[in-house]
Amino acid sequence: MQVRRFAPLSTVSIVTYHHIADHELAFPHPEVVDATPAQFRAQMELLAQHCSPISIGDLIAAIDGAPLPPNAVLVTFDDGYTSCHDVALPILTRLGIPATFFIATSFIEDRRLYWWERVALLVAHAKQRGAISYPHRMELVPRDAATRRRLDDTIKNTPNLDVDRFLAEVAHAFGVPWSPELEAERTRGLIMTWDQIRSLAAAGMDIESHSRSHRVLQTLEPEELRAELTGSRADLEAQIQRPVRAIAYPVGRRIPRGSHFIREALVAAGYRLGLTNASGVNRLWPQPVRQLVPFDPFDVHRLSLDRAMSDAMFLTQIAVPRFAYIGNHESDH
Repeated sequence: MQVRRFAPLSTVSIVTYHHIADHELAFPHPEVVDATPAQFRAQMELLAQHCSPISIGDLIAAIDGAPLPPNAVLVTFDDGYTSCHDVALPILTRLGIPATFFIATSFIEDRRLYWWERVALLVAHAKQRGAISYPHRMELVPRDAATRRRLDDTIKNTPNLDVDRFLAEVAHAFGVPWSPELEAERTRGLIMTWDQIRSLAAAGMDIESHSRSHRVLQTLEPEELRAELTGSRADLEAQIQRPVRAIAYPVGRRIPRGSHFIREALVAAGYRLGLTNASGVNRLWPQPVRQLVPFDPFDVHRLSLDRAMSDAMFLTQIAVPRFAYIGNHESDH
């Protein structure tokens, strides 16, 4: 990490996790498992030894002009998996590392599965081949990774999609029984409760927004967009009794500078920061230079992780991001 110590400007690396687990087959969508508990503990020990873990408040203060410690790193989690509370929190607390948890609030409130988990379950438990007609005709093949990707991509990329209608058609085509009761049962042990999220906040962790229903912002009409942004912030503030200042974009898709309506909606909803899954560190030039090289608070980059990553590569990705193990990355979830 000595490379970063001689940098002529402040930099912040942000690492992204979703789910910490030993056995990927125990979960409908194994790609959300970014590290085993042992890996996560080792990675956090490396950060505690070689870096300066910071909070989301520290990052906002730095953007406003406050100094950053050397080798600043922010640890983040997306979605709201139970392992955030049961596995990650004890490790973070023991090492004194703050972390930020971005929560998609409707899944907590309504006890519903994330849509990518629901897709994975339907594909895995399909009883027959089938086809759907909404939003366009698609042939569905049981236990087929390509089918699962097509279904995920349809949700991520289709403007104004009625997700409930779409997934109901998929379940019917596959011959898989589905009900709110079955879905609520599936969330047990997989998705956090509000009590667990309040426990994270009470332990000093930051709780921020990941929208309400994890819809890609670019696919939403203005009214839906406002509901996703303001609704999730209101949900969280009502539960944790503290301001929500940041959002991690669903699937990590960047908001281009030309997307004025989305950016204006973010500001109107009260957000100071928007985090993407675009790989790289964030460079904060000294205030006089920022007039010429401004920092974009709605395009904050993060570094994605993978269970195949060695400890050495984990540190290399933070210290020398141009050699990052994973390049520009849009999440499946």
